[in-house]
Amino acid sequence: MIAVQHFGSISGGKDSQAVLCRMVERIERKGLAAFGNRAPRFLSADNGHENPITLDHIAYLDDWLRQRVGLRIEIVSANDVPGLTDEAAFARKRAMLREEWSKEKRRTRHKGTCNQRRNAWRAGKITRAEWAAQCDCPVMVSPSVPEHLIERALKLLHPTGIPFLDVAMLHGRFPSTRVRFCTSDTKLIPLMHRKRPLLDAGVSVIDWIGERADESLARARKKPIQSVRYLSGARNILYRPIFRWSAADAFAISARHGLRHNPLYTMGMSRVGCSTCIMVRKRELRQWAMRFPAEVARVREWEQLVGLVSRRTAALGTPASLLAAATVPGDPADHGRATIDRAIDWSRTGRGGRNYDLFLAQEQRDADEHGLRCDSEYGLCE
Repeated sequence: MIAVQHFGSISGGKDSQAVLCRMVERIERKGLAAFGNRAPRFLSADNGHENPITLDHIAYLDDWLRQRVGLRIEIVSANDVPGLTDEAAFARKRAMLREEWSKEKRRTRHKGTCNQRRNAWRAGKITRAEWAAQCDCPVMVSPSVPEHLIERALKLLHPTGIPFLDVAMLHGRFPSTRVRFCTSDTKLIPLMHRKRPLLDAGVSVIDWIGERADESLARARKKPIQSVRYLSGARNILYRPIFRWSAADAFAISARHGLRHNPLYTMGMSRVGCSTCIMVRKRELRQWAMRFPAEVARVREWEQLVGLVSRRTAALGTPASLLAAATVPGDPADHGRATIDRAIDWSRTGRGGRNYDLFLAQEQRDADEHGLRCDSEYGLCE
């Protein structure tokens, strides 16, 4: 009989909670025989950027799981993975920074038809020399960084113990909508760190994943079941049991089991994994800023710190930006980036982002006087 270990990933959101319910139902209906006679394991990746309410909710789910079937949720972290966010990783970054910041940096910003010719070169249709000969794109030149700024960055480049912040410092920037190392470095890699020894030993792994097709076009393109084979002969199977479900279906199964949903869903949040997510919506950002000023202050401090260890922002004397240019309109003179304070100001404007919305201003006054009301895009408010 092939050895198989089932895993469930718990984020504190509605979809992973729905998958948790499905797995518990299967245990109660068929017993451990439905899981290859091995108790399924439940993992939650703590990246240090969650809202405390989400962490409390995961603890609530852990208690429910323990009482229901006698299992627990294991907490994993990037700090568990050797060489990812530890002192060795920062030592490599310090050595690289000293060398790179001391030199002039040149970067060509390819645009328009030049990008098309580059794609043709990558596709093997033309040679690199042919592409380069026709390239007349502007070259950005960054002078070497002053020694005192290098020394300041080197003193700051040490682990903080907060995975999300440490990863941003090591990359010299925050993640973006196109380069989402927040997901890979602080969640996927730590989760795989727990699974890899089993795969290497020939034990196949089945991951129960809370992803739904109607969340985005990218997720809709995925398959309900995918499989990857390892050299040991084991397979890592990605199973999406709620792939065809709606958000209402996800909330319904939790209600059927008497489980509370994450309270953030009634506080205007559509995403509850990070506080706040780089993919945050305008209205959601405004609600987050009004409800969680302490979280705003934390992000502001992080932007200052990451700004000091990023070549571009350290030289300019400006903070880094948590929110990507694709999410929040920023300053064109600063590559479209906007710091958290500027982003929050933008979230209080009307459509177009030019003028402050009087209704939104009244919303803030009402919140100051009477407190914030229930707000849910999923219809959870009575």
